[in-house]
Amino acid sequence: MKLKLSALLIPAALLAGQASAYTLYEDEQNKLDVGGVFVLDAFQPIWGEDDVDEVFSASRTILNIGFERQLQNGWSLDAKLEWDQFLNNPTSGRDNFRNRLGYFTVANEEMGSLRFGKQWSAYHDVARYMDNLLIIDPDATPIYSEGTDGGFAATGRGDNLVAYRYSNNGLNVSAHYGFTSNGETSEVKRDYNYAASASYDLESGVSLGVAYLENKVKVDNIAGVNGLEDGDKQTALTLGGQYVAGGLKVAAVYTKGENIHKAGLQGGPRMEWADADAVDVYAHYAMDSGFRPYVYASHVDFDGEGDLTGDRQVYALGLSYAFTPKTILSFEAKRNELNEFSGTSSRTDNGGGFNFAYVF
Repeated sequence: MKLKLSALLIPAALLAGQASAYTLYEDEQNKLDVGGVFVLDAFQPIWGEDDVDEVFSASRTILNIGFERQLQNGWSLDAKLEWDQFLNNPTSGRDNFRNRLGYFTVANEEMGSLRFGKQWSAYHDVARYMDNLLIIDPDATPIYSEGTDGGFAATGRGDNLVAYRYSNNGLNVSAHYGFTSNGETSEVKRDYNYAASASYDLESGVSLGVAYLENKVKVDNIAGVNGLEDGDKQTALTLGGQYVAGGLKVAAVYTKGENIHKAGLQGGPRMEWADADAVDVYAHYAMDSGFRPYVYASHVDFDGEGDLTGDRQVYALGLSYAFTPKTILSFEAKRNELNEFSGTSSRTDNGGGFNFAYVF
């Protein structure tokens, strides 16, 4: 889950975890922005079990700095740095400073943009349809399935990427290549990574998209690590759509994955990478009063090797209230169901928590 593994998000109203910005300086050629968010969370992963009564809590500050410069003949440059600082890391209990984004972009109005560094990946350009939850992660769409920010597999804020993007009259295309990067343990590294996506935004508010990602790994361990062996590939073919009109958003995404979903009960002791067919849906409605109820459901059908078979469902519902456009309090509850996995009986758990965000 996102909070337990030190990867909290800003509320979905702030667009996929990206902090807002305040313009410090702007003229005809240059623009300098700064911004950030202060986040507080309290989350109990499982309710009603005597041996799992711990409440995870954390506070952190996100800060970003962005620069843009307009050049001649439709050319422009931009750069962005974003960090977060945990005041109480829910995993380690210590302060933790982390780089979230760090990139440089060369863009042309007619030809598109080329961006270098740690950035939102080409895969995320479509997967973002499902990047809405506040405390847990989307389960079927594997944006954060590695338990971090999606940097290694480049499903979220990918590490060491060079990405190209082009948009024209509602059509959006993007592709990235990822250089070497460290994995979830010191024994796992990225050999290479690439992804491509295409989407189309209709004037009616409907968007449709498809994305493909491949991440080849190097594993310095004969026995493998969490089901990954040297030379394995993690792949995801994702098709999705969303409808946004006024305060309403409805989205659905299907993913056929190879070694890109972790099998088992979320947060359980055994979480090995496995093949899966997965689908999730999400809906919210933002009211003029400041309330925003939302619901989420997913189904992941595992078909891995050996006993890595079974299915998992995740259900979540939440309610956010915006005291002001930049001050938001949210409650989120979830239910996990694991069926016929590894020859064991079905299991369920329920949990939930609170999220408070102040944008500055």
